[in-house]
Amino acid sequence: MKNERLIRQIVLGFKPYQGEISPEELAKQLGVSKEDILPLHANENLFIEKEWILEKTREAISTLDFRSYPDPETVETREAIAEHFALESSEIVLGNGSDEVLDILTKVFIEPGNETIILEPTFGIYRFFTLLLNGKPKTVLLNEDFSPNVEAVLKSVTPKTRIIFLCSPNNPTGNQYPKEDIKRIIEESGCIVAVDEAYADFADYTLLKWINDYENLIVLRSFSKSFGIAGLRIGFAATNSELADIMRKTVVPYNVNKLAQKMVTVLIDSWDYLYKKILEVKEEREFLYNQLNKNENLKAYPSQANFLLLRVVKPQYTAKSLQNKLLSKGILVRDRSDLPLLSNCLRITLGPRKINQRLLDSIKEAFSEEP
Repeated sequence: MKNERLIRQIVLGFKPYQGEISPEELAKQLGVSKEDILPLHANENLFIEKEWILEKTREAISTLDFRSYPDPETVETREAIAEHFALESSEIVLGNGSDEVLDILTKVFIEPGNETIILEPTFGIYRFFTLLLNGKPKTVLLNEDFSPNVEAVLKSVTPKTRIIFLCSPNNPTGNQYPKEDIKRIIEESGCIVAVDEAYADFADYTLLKWINDYENLIVLRSFSKSFGIAGLRIGFAATNSELADIMRKTVVPYNVNKLAQKMVTVLIDSWDYLYKKILEVKEEREFLYNQLNKNENLKAYPSQANFLLLRVVKPQYTAKSLQNKLLSKGILVRDRSDLPLLSNCLRITLGPRKINQRLLDSIKEAFSEEP
């Protein structure tokens, strides 16, 4: 490559974050319309009706002038978030999705050679941003029941450790970590503890209130999941005002577009509807969990998120073979077998009953066929 000597070495050998095949590409391969594809691979909110979210988008657009830049201070949006979550607007840092918030977080704390601690198996983006800044990710395995190994985490801390990433509820295992485990890590590690709560609205608790008690705690939230606007890309970090001010110093000007900012305020005003959908997710989660565990070929794990982790236990079958059979039937799921502790595991997004029934029927049919 002509300019290879000018490119950072870490980037030359970098492996990009990758998902599964897109619904559009799968539909093209199968010769069907995109509407025939079930996208159960990305943990999107399939319970919110498309027409409802479009109507809310029209409502937001009608108030906006796209000739001007978005508010770089995101004042209105931060105030709406603060009121909804009982926070102060000064404690909130908005990003173009919670992924950008993680980018901001690592840029503030990670210099070359600094360490992060990542509890595996978990969301791959924590390692991605650590490596991009020439940091060193250190892996600590979860226990067999996917709970944190607190002693191992604390023993892994060195003077170079800057951030401990905790995803709770964890992606892809679905479990929410015990409060007492997180509390010990916050109190005893001496590091920044970033708790990713992208799925917390589907779970039993949130730690947002803890930011008033711990100066080293940063809680990350997303509007992609329970709010159903993954395509608009907006999320936030909540932490003490002093740390939030420092994080905002590194934010790219106009990082969150006008529509995303306005949609958050519109949807917060429609929280009753969204909360109803959250309850529907929980109800279907229980249904699908029980139905999957009736299949002797599978083991489904309890979840506090909007997805289920599923292990294939039938001899001669693998998660990849089941995934491929579901792909041939127009159903996208995520193979997580490449992660520690997750051999032969798939992650499956929850859908309304009609979608879940099609999934169950397709799985049953797949197991009746040759691997």
